[in-house]
Amino acid sequence: MKTFIVLSMAVAIVAGAAVESGKAKRGIYDFGSEHESSFGGHDFGGHKEEHIKHITIEKKVPVPYPVEVTKHVPYEVKVPYPVHVEKKVPVIVEKKVPVIVEKKVHVDRPVPYPVKEYVKVPVVHKEYVEVPKPYPVHIEKPVPVIVKKPVYIEKTVPVSIHIKKKSHWH
Repeated sequence: MKTFIVLSMAVAIVAGAAVESGKAKRGIYDFGSEHESSFGGHDFGGHKEEHIKHITIEKKVPVPYPVEVTKHVPYEVKVPYPVHVEKKVPVIVEKKVPVIVEKKVHVDRPVPYPVKEYVKVPVVHKEYVEVPKPYPVHIEKPVPVIVKKPVYIEKTVPVSIHIKKKSHWH
């Protein structure tokens, strides 16, 4: 496959060189040969070939190269450091200290204490109350209702009927 590509490139280069060498530039009054005119060998207007100056401009295309980019990303700093506080506020930290109370308080009855008398409290018994349920009631209110009925009117209308005569040819 590589040899085919190399050979085809070589053939293309040789063919391109052959085409370029065969081209010759002619002037305005050139009718055949380079210096003679086709009108009896006379030269009209002092025709001379001029050398045209060509300037070739080469431009360098920059080649890409790796560039290191530093991106600043916010992250936590794990090392503690002192921070200056403008307003200092006194903070009271409460500490729980165990205190032993040596004085005992005497209570005249023990808690919970036993009940000696039972008091009867009236208990509310269930009473069933009848709740009225809704039921339909007929109230007479005459409301005029318009019912549209078709009304037929008989009227004689003359109608013309066209009768086609049949011919024998159809």
